[in-house]
Amino acid sequence: MQDLLSKVSRYEALFEMTGVINAASDIESVGEVLARRLKYIADVYSWRYLCFDGDPEEATGPETTAIVVDGYRGSADVMRTYPAALSSLEAELWRDRKTRILSGESMSDALERLPKHFQKDDLEQISVNTLVEDGKTQALYIFCKRRQPFTDLDVKCLAMVCGFFHRKVHFLWEQQKLRDLELAYLQQEVMLRQSERLATLGRLSAGMAHELNNPAAIATQGVDHLGTSIARLESARFALGAAGLSSTQQDLVAKLEEEAEERAKKPSSLDPIARSDLEQEVEDWLERNGIEDPWESASTLVTMGLCAAELEELTKNFDSSVTPVVVDYFASKFTVYTLLEEIGHGARRIAEIVKALKGYSFMDRAPIQSVDVREGLDDTLVMLSSRLRDGITVELDYTQDLPRIQGYGSELNQVWTNLIDNAISAMDGKGSLELKAYEDDSWVVVEVADTGPGIPNEAREKIFDPFFTTKAPGEGTGLGLNISHGIVVEKHGGQISVDSKPGATRFKVKLPIAEPSSAAVVDGETITEPS
Repeated sequence: MQDLLSKVSRYEALFEMTGVINAASDIESVGEVLARRLKYIADVYSWRYLCFDGDPEEATGPETTAIVVDGYRGSADVMRTYPAALSSLEAELWRDRKTRILSGESMSDALERLPKHFQKDDLEQISVNTLVEDGKTQALYIFCKRRQPFTDLDVKCLAMVCGFFHRKVHFLWEQQKLRDLELAYLQQEVMLRQSERLATLGRLSAGMAHELNNPAAIATQGVDHLGTSIARLESARFALGAAGLSSTQQDLVAKLEEEAEERAKKPSSLDPIARSDLEQEVEDWLERNGIEDPWESASTLVTMGLCAAELEELTKNFDSSVTPVVVDYFASKFTVYTLLEEIGHGARRIAEIVKALKGYSFMDRAPIQSVDVREGLDDTLVMLSSRLRDGITVELDYTQDLPRIQGYGSELNQVWTNLIDNAISAMDGKGSLELKAYEDDSWVVVEVADTGPGIPNEAREKIFDPFFTTKAPGEGTGLGLNISHGIVVEKHGGQISVDSKPGATRFKVKLPIAEPSSAAVVDGETITEPS
């Protein structure tokens, strides 16, 4: 009867422990359960669990290939290790792969070869429980202080505990490895996508640097020359004032000033040969009229669109002694106005680029915006203007009063950048780029078309797959269209498709028109709808 009660009590404790282990959600919790409860089943002092992928004797190098759980004093430590870290006793037990009990002389010998934190003088027995399953080699070492030998009941209970423990820990470990792989994949994907964004940013930055450099250089050169030109203008004005002009002649000078200002806004553009011939004609006229250094003024006067006959007409009401002063004043005035126009044009161009850059990036705005896709397309064209050379024509076809959509403006601009940049690359510097934006039922539709060679049939089904690219090695990551697909479909609930044949490739993006909310964000400001 006593043996029966002991057996029932032992199995009750065993079933209770396995139930708690089954409910545990991580290896540490399983280890703590075993550390606290196993001592009541078999008078256990401490234990060690190991699990290797495959045969630990075949594993080489410092790679982490195993999990180890050490349990003692009611707690458990989980760590990763590799075969070389095993003690000599553990290495021997691995080779045997047998479930057995060590005691007596074999116990004394084993103590000397145990990990140091398990080397206790009062240990009496070691239970070695091994399991090879699904290519995994596992073992649970149980260190006991009890002197009496293990009974058949003890061995059966330990075997049940070990089998259940093996499977639970192995299951949790496989889950953890899967989570680690998923995390590593997500981290790699984030890094790759970030790399693609940085690559796009690098291309845009280079283009912006080029676009900003040109107007900035023009404005800087204009400022450098403006001081000298103003000094020359003041000198000509002083000489003109000393000429003693009549009121009629002063009125003519005033009209010449207006003429110079108007001509500065529309300078003449001639081919080099025609310009050279006209400059020679004007230079001869200046020389005949006693103007010193005629070659200096000839170029300016030709730029104004004047020929010798027009100069004769403009100066016919002035004496020969006054004509050189009038011409010098007229040319100086035109030069100053021209420089001011150039400086103003450069400054306005810089302002336009900065405005487009701000609109493109949606700086200082909420993440979700009320977006006008036409503005995004125009800003993207400005950002990519350095790639749009004389050989590529741009055709815009936008529907008036196109509804706004609720979306992530900066990310949609990344889509337009990818599509337009790919179209430009496909045409190799020569062709036509068409951008359309229109409403279709409950969608805003954007089409980007080019006249490039088209996408091969075998590549069309893979065009949105990650890392797939038709570009030469080193020219593309294969993530641009994949990222665009994710932004359109996943983040905006839209659709993106492609239709391609030689000489005509057209990407179509459909974005849902959301119902206007009571507080939509437009251009960075909250607009409350009237109720």
